[in-house]
Amino acid sequence: MPSSTSEKVYVIGATGNIGIKVVNSLLAREVSTTIYVRDVEKSRALFASSTNASTHLTFVQGDYADLSAFKSSIAGHNRLFLLVADVENMPTIKQDLGTIAYSAGVKQIVDLSSRFALLDWRTSFIGESHRLAEERLYQLALQHGGTVVSLRPSRFFTNHTWTKGALTHLNAVVDCHPSDLKVEYISIDDIADVATVVLTDPIEKHQSRAYTLIGDSVDGVTRASYFGQILNKPIVYKQVSPQELVDTMVKSDSPWPLAYDMATVDTTRAPTDAVPILLGRPYETLESWVLKNKELFV
Repeated sequence: MPSSTSEKVYVIGATGNIGIKVVNSLLAREVSTTIYVRDVEKSRALFASSTNASTHLTFVQGDYADLSAFKSSIAGHNRLFLLVADVENMPTIKQDLGTIAYSAGVKQIVDLSSRFALLDWRTSFIGESHRLAEERLYQLALQHGGTVVSLRPSRFFTNHTWTKGALTHLNAVVDCHPSDLKVEYISIDDIADVATVVLTDPIEKHQSRAYTLIGDSVDGVTRASYFGQILNKPIVYKQVSPQELVDTMVKSDSPWPLAYDMATVDTTRAPTDAVPILLGRPYETLESWVLKNKELFV
């Protein structure tokens, strides 16, 4: 594993699925890494067994309501990984963090955005928040002579957990697309690996590019067959109306604006070449992800 000991990376969003893998990958490369977390003790336990954590991982306690701890600890870092899950307040949060980071000397921000940022203006709740955040970070990068790399993943494989109830009670994968229409997805592991590569490559290589990350593109019948393999029973694909999909997701505790996006946004593009080019390997397939994450559905 190549070492990047001259780098110092600050990570926002370190304790979610993507953030954990980014942090562990940076540590494995012997990159000095600082993470901004609400609960330091829980985070210490989370990374207790991580390679090089004892020598290369620093914890800073703080939240978005008060960024004083971030402001006092960002100096000396040359890169920032930025993952904010608060979609509604995302543009302001990222703008505030970016302003502090660039002012402190950060040269590169790797921002986890969304493929939905490419959609028509104000047609998507998710897309509009990410678009505004991207625009603000890009302007900050220009003002400060820094760079911002935007990662734009499509639907996550993990989105299938939102309709787990349909697998259990209806023996079906439920969606509002025709059964033969291929829908785009991406592995969160692939997203994390791309982020790690960009954070450890020379900054000038990626400059201020945006990478659209679409991995596997799979139709409904094929998706259902994958879940049938792990559940050891016939699983069918059930096409429902967009309204029914929204209702199903809301009953599974998804916010209404998110459910509306999932039911109405066109996500039928073919896989992009970003993952194979950047990582030097094929993207992870939905089939392999389902097989290795059986416990999420059984």
